[in-house]
Amino acid sequence: MPPLRPLARSLPPLPDESLPGFLLRLAFRLDTSPAELAVRTGLADRANLSVLPLPLLIGLTTERRHTFARMIKATDTEVDGMLLDIYSSRYPPARPSPSGRNGLANQQHRWLFMHATRYCPQCLAGQDNPVEQAFGGVWKNSWRLPPVFACLAHRRFLEHECPACKSAILPTTTRSTVRHLPRWREASLHPGQCRAFVDGQCEHRLDRGTANFQSLSAEYEEFQHFLLGLLNPVGPDEVNVLGHSTSPAHYFTDLRTACQILRASWPKSHHLLDNNQELISFLEAAANETPRSRSTLVHAVSDMPQLAAQSHAALLLSADRLLRASDLDTFAGHLRTLLDEPAVRPSKVSWARAFLTTRPQCSEGVLQAVSSVVQTYAGRSLGRSLKQPIRRTRFHPEHIPQFLEEDWYQRHFAHMDGIAMVHLRRTVAIRLCQAASGGSIQKAADHLSLYLSDPAVAARIADSPKRVHGWARKRPDPLEFEISIRNLTAELDARNNLIDYAQRRKVLSSWCIGPTPWEVIASCIAVPAGGYAPGGGFAIDLSDRKRNIASVILWSLMTQGEHVFAPTPICDQQDPETQRKWRNSVDTVWARMRHGTTRPTDTQMITALEEYAAYLAPIVDRGETPSIAASPWT
Repeated sequence: MPPLRPLARSLPPLPDESLPGFLLRLAFRLDTSPAELAVRTGLADRANLSVLPLPLLIGLTTERRHTFARMIKATDTEVDGMLLDIYSSRYPPARPSPSGRNGLANQQHRWLFMHATRYCPQCLAGQDNPVEQAFGGVWKNSWRLPPVFACLAHRRFLEHECPACKSAILPTTTRSTVRHLPRWREASLHPGQCRAFVDGQCEHRLDRGTANFQSLSAEYEEFQHFLLGLLNPVGPDEVNVLGHSTSPAHYFTDLRTACQILRASWPKSHHLLDNNQELISFLEAAANETPRSRSTLVHAVSDMPQLAAQSHAALLLSADRLLRASDLDTFAGHLRTLLDEPAVRPSKVSWARAFLTTRPQCSEGVLQAVSSVVQTYAGRSLGRSLKQPIRRTRFHPEHIPQFLEEDWYQRHFAHMDGIAMVHLRRTVAIRLCQAASGGSIQKAADHLSLYLSDPAVAARIADSPKRVHGWARKRPDPLEFEISIRNLTAELDARNNLIDYAQRRKVLSSWCIGPTPWEVIASCIAVPAGGYAPGGGFAIDLSDRKRNIASVILWSLMTQGEHVFAPTPICDQQDPETQRKWRNSVDTVWARMRHGTTRPTDTQMITALEEYAAYLAPIVDRGETPSIAASPWT
């Protein structure tokens, strides 16, 4: 093929002009077809296969971009302005796919109008200058972005179909697998003509329908100004979402997510639509046409923007209001209502499952709100969707104690009644671990070393989250438990002095109090005269049985774990019947501690053990295994 030579005549690109629109105008001026022009400018290789590949709407390789600019006598910067990837830093769907697969097959590009476009007839009519009067006005690049629903220059909503034949504008859908602009190989068509072929050629002049149009209200005009400012590469760098500052890119992902929630949850979202009848009618019609299943098709339909500018603008505005809630709790409350289905957990609702699979790059505010609702319960069946946490945390599973620190519990959860404390503390520990690592409840419990070989213990541990989540949903404020978890998560995220509880459990996995330290501890316990407890009835026992109990309590103080998971090397050396009795003794003392009914001798022992724990903590946190003979008293 001979080297390409620059065109003898060209046109200067108009501001915000799209690549297809420029080809239509230039082809009309040169009295040729867009297909032939694509070959002559280096966009296509052969005339008989000359199509406008959809990836070219998004971006061009550096070489092809430079060649095209040279052929049309323009600068590379002017060519850049014709491509959608000029918005990529602010609008994630406009980013070229790393795999090279662009278009609707790529989920990322669903929020681009690749196969049709909106338009403003007055803009197509052109400005009052000879070039635009002769060859047509601008087909704007930004019209292919769903957040652009209005022409601010003419204060009107954009159109999306031909007023004569009611066809979509510049559709690329054909009967073959080849996608190109309609009547791509025909010459002499004006850029402003409808190119649809419906029972014959339409050829209606789209640039002349300027009499009747939907004018913008002040609210929509202000909202469009706001969105265009965020799309502008030199626009604001931050926007507030749910009380958190975020980037424009994350805001547009949030906006898309909120739109999908409103559509997927219809008709429950009715009260959030500000009584916009056009939008309500549109959603009702869409619900009647869409099969009510949880198929991938339904997920895609609820995530597809609509060409109809006014109804889609109303949806965007409703979604924006959700994101502008003053706090996370308001948004989370709406989200729980919208995702609530009878006998179905939020994590099984169609939108929630899609969110967990795609993990969009949302703002911190949305991630916190969504995680507090969606990731409330994850059994084994949802392990596939929850392999990764919804949001990143600074703390990790090793920083979470098995039974939740007493201080954490008292400040965030102790005020909640109606549920056993043991279930609540277990569940919060598991939830914090899930927040840090994702995965199912079993995976979180494995991280915390909660599952033992005893099936009864494993069943008891697994039962706690079920009880707690059922209890939380029936409380006067169904989000109170989730809000407390979120507050504790934020507190841990801000800490720099987190304790590695997993290391403590590992170092102390076979440790016990030695005989020498136990003598000191036993000496701190005041034994009444005669060796019996006040009131009589039982003798004070300071033997190895009591040393075993003290070792379990010390392990629990160090690891903040439940006593049933503590190592018992002293007890393990006894005969089976003695082991059973000693374990019952541990359970008894533990129950007195949990219910605040400890005896004076218990209190004296615990005071000494707390001093012992303070001595051991820095040794264990260095990863060293302390000698059973070491103590703060030797």
